[in-house]
Amino acid sequence: MVCGAALEYSEKEITLECSYCNKELKGNIKCPNGHYVCDDCHNHQSLQLAKEICSATASTDPADIFEKIITSSKIPMLGCHHAFMAAGAFITAIRNEGSLSVSEEMITEIYDRTQRQAIGGYCGLTGLCGIAPALGACFAVILGSKCGMDKEQKLTMTAVSEIVTVITELTGPSCCKAYARKSIEVAQIFLEKNLRIRLSKSTEKIVCSHSKNHPHGCREAKCPYYE
Repeated sequence: MVCGAALEYSEKEITLECSYCNKELKGNIKCPNGHYVCDDCHNHQSLQLAKEICSATASTDPADIFEKIITSSKIPMLGCHHAFMAAGAFITAIRNEGSLSVSEEMITEIYDRTQRQAIGGYCGLTGLCGIAPALGACFAVILGSKCGMDKEQKLTMTAVSEIVTVITELTGPSCCKAYARKSIEVAQIFLEKNLRIRLSKSTEKIVCSHSKNHPHGCREAKCPYYE
């Protein structure tokens, strides 16, 4: 986002200064020219765009909403902004479908929870992609799940476990866009099966147009969205 150089990934946290806000933070990702962008600055533009598109759409198809967001040239190829965009697309489709009353406060809460667990590079550092807890936050908020609950917490954790499983199957190397697409698909199936809420789904196959932009190398034929 600063000079376009290939990023370097450190196995240990180091102290870095954000090239945009100048805050000193612990991080694992920087460019060889010394640049570093904190998660807040990295995600800000994508999150604002996602909020604008989600607020304006009447679509009940979360995959379609997500694709509309990522078509913007302002969206970086990889990063935890995909967690916010996936959660935004999913909860917006649920709101528009109308079976559940989804308030702006609920949507804000989902974004806030996502921010606490969607951290850049942590898919490789901890084994958990931020898209999983982001969609988990959607289920938790609409179910009212919290610690100590029975069915609500189990449903939320089951949904997240299924999402983590499909993300794992797409790894090697990682691709946030593929992760988000498949995670939304699984979350949509889970929503219909367990909450009887049916969201719209296009019959057209999603075809990725970002393959050449992948800094770690696209999985190409191994990815269900490659053509």
